[in-house]
Parts: sequence; C-alpha cells; structure tokens
Amino acid sequence: MCFSESDSRGIKAIAPLIEAVGAKVLYLSPYSPEFNPIEHWWSQLKAFLRQFSPTTSKRVDTLIATAMDLIDPQHLHNWFAHCCYCPS
Repeated sequence: MCFSESDSRGIKAIAPLIEAVGAKVLYLSPYSPEFNPIEHWWSQLKAFLRQFSPTTSKRVDTLIATAMDLIDPQHLHNWFAHCCYCPS
C-alpha cells in the first residue's frame, strides 16, 4: 500500500496490521505525483473527457462511469510499473 508522508502519523498506527497480512507499506515523498498511480488515471480521464466536451454534469457523470468501466488490470499494472512499483 502506498501513502504520502503527510498521512504518515495515522498510517504508522495501521502499518503493522498491513504488514501482518504480507503487504508492504510504501511512503511517498510529499508532493510526488509522478509516483502516484492515481495521477496517471486522472490524466487519462481528463483526456477522455476532452474528447467529448461534455456540457452538463449528467454527461460528465456518464463519461466518468464509462471511463471507469474501461479500466482493466493491464492499465493498473502499467500505472504502477510507470511509478516504479514493479508489480508482478
């Protein structure tokens, strides 16, 4: 699991629980969007929305739902790999 350093106070309390199930806790440096996989999704989502130029909030909601449906495991793998998290 990845957390930013700004969250570290609360995370330190649950880190042992995360590690107890075999997961690794990684702390990101502050303000490091290049190491945050969600930033890659936001970038793709914004590009997707620009293709359709929605003019209503309902259309934006529909397009976001569509974009979420288009995410597949390979996208997730690529985003984490691009952030140097080397998923297997």
